[in-house]
Amino acid sequence: MSVKPIREHTGKSLLHRWLGEYSGGKHTYANPGVLITTDVLDRTTGQTWEMIVDENPWLKQEKLVAKPDQLIKRRGKAGLIAINKTYDEAKAWVMERMCKEQQVEPVTGQLTHFLIEPMVAHKQEEEFYVCLHSLRYYDEVLFYHEGGVDVGDVDAKAERMQLPTGSDISADVVAQKLLSKVPTEKKASLASFIVSLYKFYRDLHFAYLEINPLVMLADNTVVPLDMAAKLDETASFVCAQKWGEVDWPPPFGRAAYPEEALIREMDGR
Repeated sequence: MSVKPIREHTGKSLLHRWLGEYSGGKHTYANPGVLITTDVLDRTTGQTWEMIVDENPWLKQEKLVAKPDQLIKRRGKAGLIAINKTYDEAKAWVMERMCKEQQVEPVTGQLTHFLIEPMVAHKQEEEFYVCLHSLRYYDEVLFYHEGGVDVGDVDAKAERMQLPTGSDISADVVAQKLLSKVPTEKKASLASFIVSLYKFYRDLHFAYLEINPLVMLADNTVVPLDMAAKLDETASFVCAQKWGEVDWPPPFGRAAYPEEALIREMDGR
């Protein structure tokens, strides 16, 4: 296994594409947002703000969230999330930071990729935490009923469920083992979503998938607000069609090495 982190936009785009199929149409994820790169600085590259808006008219119809998409942890506490912005405000926020040096804790790097997505108005009690990760002989699902930026030490307080590699998962077992502190009216839909999420995780060869917060609205619609994910890159020979084109970003603060591209090519054979 060669585990590689992916951009938040990549993970959300995969969920947008496949969640309906893995949930039998019960759950969907409507809008994974749009990735803004340094191409917007050069009108000859093919990605301009005008083209972005033409392809994503919702940018001018909804309030927005903007944030860097470069494997940066704790972006909110670093002041790197803009919330409740109009299109013009989000564009200005991104352009003010594009290609600028940014220090995040001890690491300094250049901001080059940003995710803009619709803002989802919600209440604090609608935020949950869910994480799936793979170990040698089993997968583990962690769930906590109070998600969000101040979730704290989930390793110490989350409910856990271990699944032998390749096994199936049922909504009844999820509800029993993970959702004891979730309001009754939300349990069935949330359990169904977690089952679908695990099928998606397993079949697309994820090695890690954390959503915090995972928001469940009053109508039981489930929306992943913030996602961190890793794929098993060696599975590209079986998952390439489902994955599509995947961007493998280097850690924040470091440029990609040419050798990494060669290793990825060899791993995928």
